[in-house]
Amino acid sequence: MERAAPTPGDPTSVPVLGWKEHVVLPEWDLRLRGKLDTGARSSALHVTALEELGDRLDDETGERRAYVRFDVVLGRKSNPIHHEVTVPIVGHKVVRDTGARAETRPVVRTRIVCGPLDTTADVTLTDRTGMNFRMLLGRLTLEHRALVDPSGGYLVTGRGRPRQMPR
Repeated sequence: MERAAPTPGDPTSVPVLGWKEHVVLPEWDLRLRGKLDTGARSSALHVTALEELGDRLDDETGERRAYVRFDVVLGRKSNPIHHEVTVPIVGHKVVRDTGARAETRPVVRTRIVCGPLDTTADVTLTDRTGMNFRMLLGRLTLEHRALVDPSGGYLVTGRGRPRQMPR
């Protein structure tokens, strides 16, 4: 079902997504399954080998910025594919996990595409080992941009893997 561009406050103008969808992070050349979680405030990405690198010269702005390097593990446990990413840190955030334990996480910013949803958002980096989804889209990423239908999954992205990266 196609809908018009989002208009804040008008629920008929935003796309309806399932509680789980395929998510693409085109700046990092990543495709993964994501859970759309309106109970979570921020978005989160499961990473390993997280290392804060300190200040570096930003190629785009010419300013010195703090950077982080991490691996996103894709594929099956029996045949993991490690995808290394190095990006600027936009800040740190204290987040309470599902067990209500506070954790300080680095925050990065990237483009997120999920069906008709195409936005740039902040994402916290954390170890989500044991969770079913490597990516969690929280309500700050979704608000005014999409509605979530909890009765179904893959409503707009289909059950199979997305075939092409968005440009």
